[in-house]
Amino acid sequence: MIRYIILFVFMSLGVLLSAQQMKWTELAQDTVYYANEYLPDGLMVTPPGPGQVWDFRSLKAPYALSRRVVVTGERDKVIYASLVNGKQTDAILQLSGNSVQIVQLIEDNPICPGNKLLYSLTPAFKPFFEGGLGETYEYHGKMQSVFAWPHDLNCTWVPAQLPDSCRVTYSLSYDIDVDGDGTLYLPTEVNDVFRQHILEKRTLKVETKRGYSWKDVTAQIPTLKTITYKEILRFVSSDTGLEWADIEIKDNYQPVRIEFKTFPLVTRIFSEKPSRPDIFAYPNPTFDVVRFQMSDLLYGRYKLKIFNILGVPVKETDVVVDDPKKTIAVDLGDLQRGTYLYRLQDGFGRTIKTKRIVLIQP
Repeated sequence: MIRYIILFVFMSLGVLLSAQQMKWTELAQDTVYYANEYLPDGLMVTPPGPGQVWDFRSLKAPYALSRRVVVTGERDKVIYASLVNGKQTDAILQLSGNSVQIVQLIEDNPICPGNKLLYSLTPAFKPFFEGGLGETYEYHGKMQSVFAWPHDLNCTWVPAQLPDSCRVTYSLSYDIDVDGDGTLYLPTEVNDVFRQHILEKRTLKVETKRGYSWKDVTAQIPTLKTITYKEILRFVSSDTGLEWADIEIKDNYQPVRIEFKTFPLVTRIFSEKPSRPDIFAYPNPTFDVVRFQMSDLLYGRYKLKIFNILGVPVKETDVVVDDPKKTIAVDLGDLQRGTYLYRLQDGFGRTIKTKRIVLIQP
C-alpha cells in the first residue's frame, strides 16, 4: 500500500515542479491515472549503471484506475487531506506549501482478514527523494494501530481469554539507492530518468491487553508472517522528479508486477458529473495493437470504425458493451504508417465520438 501512495505523490510532485511550484492545496481534485500489469512479458530490467535504455513499450494495461488528493480541513495551522484511490480513502496527508507528509495509512488487519485498520506513522513519512546517481535515502519508523478486540468478526486466531484491546505494530525499514540513469520508453512517451532501487522490510508484532499491561502474542499466531520484504525499481524523471514506473521484482531482477503512468497524466477535475460517453485509444501513437476503452455508454451494440485521413473506411469492428469500462483490442499493424481517425457509433448509426490515432514505425 505505501508504495502505491508514493506513486501518486511522486506524480503529483512532478506536476507541481512543472507548474512553477503549484501548492499542494491547489492540487486538490486533480486525478492521476495509472495502470497495472502482472507478470509482464518481455520486460527486460538491466543491472545497475549509467547511460541505459529501458524499453517498456510492450505494456498494454489500460488506465482504468485513478487517485486524487482531497483537502479535508485545517487544525492548528496544519492542512490535512485524504488520498482517495477510486472512491476509497487510503491515507491521511499533511500538506504545507510544496511539501507533504504521510501521517496515517489505511491497511489490512493481519489478524482479521478482510477488515481495515487505521495506522499512524511515527515519524511521519516523507515520500520524496530526488537524488542523483549514487545518492541514497533511508527511512526507519513504526506503523501502529490500537483497536478493541472484535467480538463479532472471524479472525485467524483467537486467544483463550478475549482481551480488551489489541495493538498491531509494523517496524518499517525503507532504503533507496539511485543505481542507474538513462532513457525510459513507455507506450505513450519517452523521458530521461533516474532509477531508484528500493528495499522495503516490515517486521510485525501483535500485542493484546487485559487490564493495564500489554502482552506480546506474535509467536502464538501460527499463520502470521512476521517479516516481509519487497524489492522495487522506481523510474523517476531526471528533470521534474515525476515518477514514471514502479516495478516489483524478485530474484535476478525478474519483474512480477509493474505500475506505470498513463496518458492523460493529470486532468483537473472538479466534478465528474455529468459524465458523457467517450472512447480512448492507448497506446497512441502506436505501431500494432491498440486498446480502445469506452466509458459511460449504455449497454448494447456499437460499431468502431477506422478511417484514413481522407475519410475512407479501412477497418470496422462490432462491439458489445456490457461493462462500464469496456475495453477491446484491435490490431492495426497491417495499415500503413500515418494518421487515422477512429469513430464509435451506436446501433442506429449515430456518432458517439471521433478521434485521431497515429501509427508509427516500431
